Amino acid sequence: MVLALAILLIARSAAVSPAPAAAGHWEGMVRRGTSQLAIRLDLGEGAPKRSFFSAPDLGVIDIPLSHVRLGSGLHAELVGDETTTLIDATVAGDVMTGTFREPKTRDGVMRLHRVAASVARPYVTQPATFDNGNVHLAGTIYAPRTSGKHPAVVLVQGSGPEGRWATAYIADALARHGVIALSYDKRGVGASTGDWRTATFDDLAADARAAVHLLARRADVDRARLGVYGHSQGGFLAPMIAENDPEVTWIGDADGNVGPTYRQDLFRVDTALAKRYSGQTLADAEKLYAEFVDTARNGTPHARLRTDMAEAGDPDWLDDLAIPDDDSWIWAWYAKTGNADNSAAWAAVHVPVLILFGANDEVVSPRDSIAETVRILKQNGDDDVTVHVFPGADHTLRILPSSRDGWPHNAPGFPAIVASFAQHPGRTSR
Repeated sequence: MVLALAILLIARSAAVSPAPAAAGHWEGMVRRGTSQLAIRLDLGEGAPKRSFFSAPDLGVIDIPLSHVRLGSGLHAELVGDETTTLIDATVAGDVMTGTFREPKTRDGVMRLHRVAASVARPYVTQPATFDNGNVHLAGTIYAPRTSGKHPAVVLVQGSGPEGRWATAYIADALARHGVIALSYDKRGVGASTGDWRTATFDDLAADARAAVHLLARRADVDRARLGVYGHSQGGFLAPMIAENDPEVTWIGDADGNVGPTYRQDLFRVDTALAKRYSGQTLADAEKLYAEFVDTARNGTPHARLRTDMAEAGDPDWLDDLAIPDDDSWIWAWYAKTGNADNSAAWAAVHVPVLILFGANDEVVSPRDSIAETVRILKQNGDDDVTVHVFPGADHTLRILPSSRDGWPHNAPGFPAIVASFAQHPGRTSR
């Protein structure tokens, strides 16, 4: 009887044992020299007990932490592709202080404050699945905890194999501003079936349109404020998604090109080459890449291109061009997408449009793309266009650090400008 009672007391004690002091939700700053970075830590609460790191200005949300030790303090490792950051801290009440050690730079000083769960996550996340023909797509919906109907947006990925993680940071920001956001895995990525490498841009636009229709069926969505927001390739696709679809009531286009896609590719490569070469060397490199582009987009034989590559010898710039081998999937993909042109889709748009660009974009020409998009819209009767150009920002709408101690930062006002536009599409958001 005494042994049974002892076992019962031990079990009850274990059941009500307090969580480690460091467990919970934390928000604050890391400072390094004159630079600072806003971060969030979600540490070891719930089951399974997992811990995450977020830095919205870096476009980073819910990156799993490794080798986590929680107690009266914290040790954790943020493992990247090439480097590992060490986080060590102590806790005093609702304040956490410590160090943030990244390779090849001075230690950062970290100071965070504990926040309530409802403050740390003023939204709920819900799994989302939808279909485009035989392609099954999967994503996450970020829905504010507040009641009533909300503006909503489908976030469309940039180029390459982007999953929902690529737009999670802006989904998080929009949901904190009262906007429902759907972030999903591109076809062939994560939990989505299909293959983006064999898809046309019409296919990708139809995928996003299926996501729009999913949101339109939700009772908490204000269908009068349901839009699409795309960055880079997603911005190129945005008018194609909205074209002839009454469910789309506004468009957000960030750093998206207009016109044939191969012209944007030439701009991207020519801009990169001009940073390293000049004169006849630059001209030779640009000419050969233009030959590759024409060969790829027109699906013509490679023999002449290979001959010209051989005659070029072995200059440094030839490796920079990264012309694919003959059996690469890129050739078939380029033949499907290189001549794609969204000009006609922009001409069919008659909803409020928000255009965002980094002034220092080296992937898409800000001046040419903005001018041409606005021209097409206004020429076809849509003059409800809002344009924001962020000084000093690059293609990711971030400003690079001025010193090795710094971090890149979202351009001032981004992504709050997107949230404001979603809340009040059109001229009222200016």
